[in-house]
Parts: sequence; C-alpha cells; structure tokens
Amino acid sequence: MRDHSATETARQTGLSLNSVHAIFRKIRVYFYEAGLFTDFYGGQDPLAYESDNPLLEFQLLEFYLKRHRTKMGLRSPTTEPPYHFAESCWRYDFHVMMKERRSEQVYDMMLAHLVEIIRICGPVGRKPENRALGLRAVMRQMDGRILWLERNAPGFRQDHRRAALREIRAISSDGE
Repeated sequence: MRDHSATETARQTGLSLNSVHAIFRKIRVYFYEAGLFTDFYGGQDPLAYESDNPLLEFQLLEFYLKRHRTKMGLRSPTTEPPYHFAESCWRYDFHVMMKERRSEQVYDMMLAHLVEIIRICGPVGRKPENRALGLRAVMRQMDGRILWLERNAPGFRQDHRRAALREIRAISSDGE
C-alpha cells in the first residue's frame, strides 16, 4: 500500500529480497488477473493508442515511469503482461487523491479495496475465482474513490469538476 521498494520491504520485514520479489510478483499477478490492476491501454501498443484525454495519459505515464525507475531501476522490459504498469494505473487514482488531500483515510481505502477483492476472488497465489463479482466490486470501489474526491478534495469543489466526476460515476454505473 505504501509503495515501498522491495529492498525497503525486505529491510522492514526481515525477509530476503528474493522472497519479497516473489511475494510482490504473486500479488501483482493476482490482482491483474482478478481485474483490479488494469492496463490503461488494454493491451494495445501505447504508440498506436489515441487518448481522448492526453493530459491524463501524460500524467499517468509520468507517474508510472517515476515509480518504475524508483522500484526497478533501468531493467529491461519483460515479455510478460504489464503487471507493473497495471499496478501503477491503480495506484495513480490514489496518487491523485493524496495530491488533493493527504490522509490516512486514503491508505485505509487502498487496503480495504485489496482485502475486498481477496475475500471475493479467493487467496493470493491461486487463480482468482468469482471474477464477475470481483469486477463489480472494482466498479463500486471506483465510485467510492470518485465520491471521496467530490466530498474531500479542494480541487474538485468547482461545479464543472464535480459534474465531470458525476458523469464518470454515471458511466461506471451503466456497466453493471
């Protein structure tokens, strides 16, 4: 949740660095397969993707590249699915919340979202079950984050910004 590096986590927990890497990988794969961590590009080539919100895309990519550089250094990309990028897409929403109003409540919300998906989809390390119920929970969680911004974030007090948030919530509600 706090987005510590594997090295920092190993130091704090007393586990070996290899163990922490293995655990983090299992967690990323699990949440990717469960649908909580998603690829903003939907598996498309980022250079061929046309965004309707280039500023959001720029900020998300900037956030991801900073996280990637901090967490992984300059390691070459792998051929596996974009687990790290998908996690960054999920974390970016909370990053926006923290920029608006730093709060322990945001970390509590992150933990609650992860635990809810584990409760619905089964234990980490196995293939996620009940994926449809998990995806409904992900949509509900997104609505909760948007509501939090609307109620708590000074940057979203203007009527036009609140209207944009409500529009996003209406779209996500249609998907259920």
